[in-house]
Amino acid sequence: MTDERPDTPARPFSLDRRQFLLAALGGAGALALGACSSSDDSSRPGGGSASRPTLRLAHGALGFPSPFASNGGPGYNQMILLFDTLLWKDGTGELLPWLAKSHKVSEDKLTHTFELREGVKWSDGRPLTTDDVVFTFDYYAKNDPLSPPVIIQPPKGIAKVAKTGANTVEFTLDKPRITFAEQVAGAVPIIPKHVWESIRDLAGSLDPEVHLVGTGPYRLESYNDDGGPLLYTARDDYFLGAPYVKRIEMNNITDAFSGLLSGGSDVARGFGLRDDILAPFESNPEYGKITELGSFVTAQLYWNLGKGGALADPRFRQACVMAIDRKDLVTRLAAGKGQPGNPGFLGPQNPFRVPVRQYDFDVAGANALLDGAGYRMGSNGVRQTPDGKPLSFELRYDNADAVPLSELVIPALKRIGVEPRPKPALIGPELFGPKLFGGHEMAILPYPGPAPGGPNADPDVLREMFSSRGPAVSLTAANKYVNPTFDDLADKQLVTFDEAERRAIVTRMQQIIADDIPLIPLYYPESALVFRKRVLDQWYFTPGQFPTSEDNKQLFITGQKSGTKIR
Repeated sequence: MTDERPDTPARPFSLDRRQFLLAALGGAGALALGACSSSDDSSRPGGGSASRPTLRLAHGALGFPSPFASNGGPGYNQMILLFDTLLWKDGTGELLPWLAKSHKVSEDKLTHTFELREGVKWSDGRPLTTDDVVFTFDYYAKNDPLSPPVIIQPPKGIAKVAKTGANTVEFTLDKPRITFAEQVAGAVPIIPKHVWESIRDLAGSLDPEVHLVGTGPYRLESYNDDGGPLLYTARDDYFLGAPYVKRIEMNNITDAFSGLLSGGSDVARGFGLRDDILAPFESNPEYGKITELGSFVTAQLYWNLGKGGALADPRFRQACVMAIDRKDLVTRLAAGKGQPGNPGFLGPQNPFRVPVRQYDFDVAGANALLDGAGYRMGSNGVRQTPDGKPLSFELRYDNADAVPLSELVIPALKRIGVEPRPKPALIGPELFGPKLFGGHEMAILPYPGPAPGGPNADPDVLREMFSSRGPAVSLTAANKYVNPTFDDLADKQLVTFDEAERRAIVTRMQQIIADDIPLIPLYYPESALVFRKRVLDQWYFTPGQFPTSEDNKQLFITGQKSGTKIR
């Protein structure tokens, strides 16, 4: 093992732990652990045995890992090791029977019936019952999903949940929803009634001995505080069998790639990584690598349409997009490994993505568009609206990760007479608060936030992002964008189960978004994950990145990419 460490990877929009500390804004909560060390380091640098390894991950606690206090996507991954859902997605994208051994849907798509597995026990030894499932969804319904802390995807569209037999539960929806199985049954953690029925203070429920009782494959052995290390040990009495990965150690390592080389971690991930970062691993057979384009993250330029004026004018927004060389962003910020942002929003590998209007880099064309819209160039190089107001807008962005991007976007906009007034801010309420509640003018923000998947997710993400009939506030959605035709199509695709018909609807939705440009993804960097093969060799990116991304517990339990059989 070499002691040499690679340079810090260039991650202009890497999703580090700071970007999920959004509990005050409606992100999912967070947790931490005390120091922990492997007891079986003698067998290999990463700890563990050949048959049941110890896995070391290079990030600490992101909130308290209960369903009501875990923080964003990474925090959800930590929480879901302790809890289970009715269904669960594997590396092929298939929704597997999990707590439910069967799932039946009525012909009208309004009723979903789940038959629970027998013999499943909570970690305190009590049996899982249908009463727990009914209680779970009633409990979530009684708590405001827009008030922190929240789960990653509050259950939506459920009219009634009822016990219909000794081992069956029936869900009645308010209308058919094609996303119900994935985004509700496959994402919402089931909680024990005997623990939570007397609890009203969700944010203050942080006792590991009480509030972390779950049916999940692991127990949390130690914790300390947010950002600290965590230690999980496998429940050998888990209903699928003793999990393949016996121990999971999480420590907050600033440079995961250095940690991977030194043995401090067994996996490292990043976006748009330079070749020199990856070279030590690609030349060493000890390591494996997987990549995916646009699977998880992008940077988006937002305009607050609710402010009116030029911000609400699609011609102004189109000119801004034409002024930014999105191909150059990929070259400069993602080491050439990525793709320019898509005005139709969906990511490069989304199966529903279609060709739409792309707005090629054209400064002269952007200036001509603004001239034609009546925005006159002023003597100071800043254009004015027909009523004499300057095209000068506050631009908010992360004062750490987004600085390189802002240094390219700001001069690009100035070339067409638009003056962004830089407003760098700390990740957290200072940055996201104005966006969440409509107080900003322009902003560069990472996507996704607390949302159902990344750019390659189910196309219902378009409704979540752009429909004016969505939640009153949303961290990631377009601000005050209203297009009745789009809204009607967004509602229609949600209840359309014929794939060809739904694909046609989603095609039109993308075309509308590309014409109106309520926001623009700037670029999609390639995601890369490097891992130590002798610890775990079947890593994958979960299709659609929902409800989890690469830290899918199905892999930790089975040691394989698909199914429930443990190798």
